[in-house]
Amino acid sequence: MSEHYFVEEHDHLSTTPTPTPTPTLPHPTGDAQRLESEFLAIISHELRSPLAAIKGYAATLRRHGQKLGRAEREEYLRAIDEASDRLDLLISRLMTLSHLEAGTLTPRLAPVDMVHLTREAIASAQYRWGMGIAGKGKHVFAGPEHDNVPPALADLRLQRDVLDIVLENAVKYSPDGGVIRVELAPGDTMLTIRVYDSGIGIPPEHLHRIFDRFHQVDQRLTREVEGAGLGLAICKRSMELQGGAIWAESEPGGGSVFTMTLPLAKPHDEWMI
Repeated sequence: MSEHYFVEEHDHLSTTPTPTPTPTLPHPTGDAQRLESEFLAIISHELRSPLAAIKGYAATLRRHGQKLGRAEREEYLRAIDEASDRLDLLISRLMTLSHLEAGTLTPRLAPVDMVHLTREAIASAQYRWGMGIAGKGKHVFAGPEHDNVPPALADLRLQRDVLDIVLENAVKYSPDGGVIRVELAPGDTMLTIRVYDSGIGIPPEHLHRIFDRFHQVDQRLTREVEGAGLGLAICKRSMELQGGAIWAESEPGGGSVFTMTLPLAKPHDEWMI
């Protein structure tokens, strides 16, 4: 790749940034004010990074496209596409969390084949994260092992989002790779979903706060994966909205287990989707 083309554009972007408007917020005090300030800083960074990449690569293609080979042009276009996906994901999660917290999102509950849904999420995660973060250790995703799991009463879209976020979180805190395993365990009235990873674990002082919307455990790690600390807050509210719950167990250096519960569908519920 002709690196000097993009570096020239990117340096120009970094020295003359476009001001990011700050939304109007209530006037919190103390720790709440600090957390909201940190949150806004994270969001600004996460928005600016893909925008800078899109603008930089697009400007390079416009000004120097004729000097670039076909492979380089394709690489620049792929980078623009990936940055656009990052931006779309962040905006989507911001909108989802906003609707969840405002109480304007009504779940469409129906019997859901959780074996099929979980395997779909695992296949997507394997495609996206199988080669690891930034060329580091590879991730292997496994489960569920059994097909004869009764359907859960859930919102298909919400629950798929929750699975995607929890699997992404497992990757985020397993930077050296390893096995990420999903188990489904039906009970009398609830279905339990467990996601195991063999990563660095979560310090005990953070464990009870990881589902807070302003909380990040370690920004040095989370910067390696797109996102702004919104995912687990979305998971908590989504699970509660479906009549379920989510919690985490972890030991530093010993990996983590994220457990979710959903009501099992009853015979009179609508047909499985």
